[in-house]
Amino acid sequence: MARTTALPGWSSARAQFLHSLLSDDYRPEHLSCLLWPRAHPPLMAERRNALILSRVRALSLVFAVLTLLWITIDAVTLPARTAALLALARVAASGAFFLLAGATRRVSSLRRVYGTLMAFYAVPTLFYFASLLLLHQAGMSRTAEVALHAYGVLPVVAMAGLGVFPLTIVETAIFAAPIVIGELLALRFHLGAFLPGGAADALWLLVLMAGIALVVAVSQLGFALALVGQSLQDRLTGCYSRASITELLELHFNVSARFGSPLAVAFVDLDEFKAINDQHGHDAGDRVLAEAASRIRAVLRGADCVGRWGGEEFLVVLPGKTAAAAMQCMETIRSRGLGLRPAGQALTGSVGVAERITDGCSAWPSLVRIADQRMYAAKGAGRNCIVGPLRERPSEPVLNAAALMHNCVHP
Repeated sequence: MARTTALPGWSSARAQFLHSLLSDDYRPEHLSCLLWPRAHPPLMAERRNALILSRVRALSLVFAVLTLLWITIDAVTLPARTAALLALARVAASGAFFLLAGATRRVSSLRRVYGTLMAFYAVPTLFYFASLLLLHQAGMSRTAEVALHAYGVLPVVAMAGLGVFPLTIVETAIFAAPIVIGELLALRFHLGAFLPGGAADALWLLVLMAGIALVVAVSQLGFALALVGQSLQDRLTGCYSRASITELLELHFNVSARFGSPLAVAFVDLDEFKAINDQHGHDAGDRVLAEAASRIRAVLRGADCVGRWGGEEFLVVLPGKTAAAAMQCMETIRSRGLGLRPAGQALTGSVGVAERITDGCSAWPSLVRIADQRMYAAKGAGRNCIVGPLRERPSEPVLNAAALMHNCVHP
């Protein structure tokens, strides 16, 4: 069986669960990542938000059109006054769906996603109660039974729609609850007594559909986590790929700039790595790379993450860490070691550290560039050391290698 690797910041239990989704082997201890959305890595959360909003947009367009088309069926099957009032309600609901379809084009925060989903489900819920009141007051003929069947299954359709979205267990339960409560209210006030089968049978069907929607939504989320994880991951090291770590850094940089919080990055370049490939082959080099990445990840905590920048270079992103804290973090990694070379000697790395506030960076590329240049300064200082910002001039970026020697941490 292939080894299951995890993205930085993911527990081994979560990685095993993602693998279990593909092998149909569910374990209770692996359900935490599907229980609550806060456990998702930032890039996964961003992609899930985009997926949910795109599906809201698509369904809103479909419902907007179908809601208008049903006016003709109401006109044929229902009394004229009831059909006219329902037509007005349908026009209002269709307009609301069109507005939702146009308001979901920009990916935003989880709060906005929740607001959009609530609005999406509020429209059919309000229309359902309005239709119940109108149909309850009207005298029904046998020709109206077709329309009655359609109105009776509206909550079931809404509940089934939850399965379209990749939602966690808690999220699915929260969004399903108002639909069930609405049906309970219809039963309590006898608004649905005229519907085929009665509101009691509709409520039972609704509960069954809620269970099915829960399984489908959570399964979708599980597969999305697995697929996104594979797309973000460097297969050899288990770190983020270069494209993914760049996207993640940009995300953290924007948050840091907005709230004025520190953000540090570190370039780690394995010393004399080319000699490993030349003398022992690329397979040996791959094993050394994987071990070094594992040792870097073992020290990182919280939102810290690492990506393979290219070859034997790694970029470590440290949100919320000052320059001093970042230097200490990298010194911990250096002192614990990055593994062994094939011949048994200790593998070392040269590290360059930069921090957004200390180095006065206005864009993430400049932050990466400074860390990269400091990494080369560490190479020039004898390797196996860390070069960071100068404390004497914290407001300006320092790019001169000779000056950086003053702030080079050696073993």
